[in-house]
Amino acid sequence: MSPIQEFGVVFAALFVITNPLGNLGVFVSITKGDSEKFKKQQAFRAALYSFALLFVFFVGGKYILEFFGITIDGIQIGGGIIIAKIGFGLMAGKKAHVASQEEHEEVVQMEDVSFCPLAMPMVAGPGGLAVVLSVANKANMEMVDYAAITAAIAAACVVIWICFRESSVVAKILGETGMTAITKIMGFILICISIQMIITGTGGVLAEWGIATLTK
Repeated sequence: MSPIQEFGVVFAALFVITNPLGNLGVFVSITKGDSEKFKKQQAFRAALYSFALLFVFFVGGKYILEFFGITIDGIQIGGGIIIAKIGFGLMAGKKAHVASQEEHEEVVQMEDVSFCPLAMPMVAGPGGLAVVLSVANKANMEMVDYAAITAAIAAACVVIWICFRESSVVAKILGETGMTAITKIMGFILICISIQMIITGTGGVLAEWGIATLTK
């Protein structure tokens, strides 16, 4: 896969998983009553924190997997299951990031929501981390590959920043119906991505077992 293709695949996966358009409602809700200056500040910090988290897990992904003894096939299967759960939740119209009214009220009262819950777990949650970990352990990666994937992470975070920064305008343009439709489309794409990850991971495990059987 060429660096351009890697950029496209990783960016598309992160864009769908982070779902900036679908999360606009959450951002608007937890920053309701705040000034536009504060909202823009929170949007920028959320994007910055998200990039830092995803980049650290991408660069250190190989060592994280080695430390816990996890294979890339295991990450793809486990990540696929997590992403599938998120996708089915989006298709069902569930707001997975705010579990209860009490939690929502607590978040609204927080002075700074940029790291939690915006960056983690809304943006750089299990699904996003699974994507960067799955590409972090690829064999024969060169500097150009690292640059392409880092650029994809940065591009996804820039989109998040813009969407959150202009949340009020975007929410008015799309409306509740438009945002719901986009969320459901994102959910379907997530399910497709998760199934492909599970298929790839399972294929790797079966191939490894087949080689082990032949060598005995």
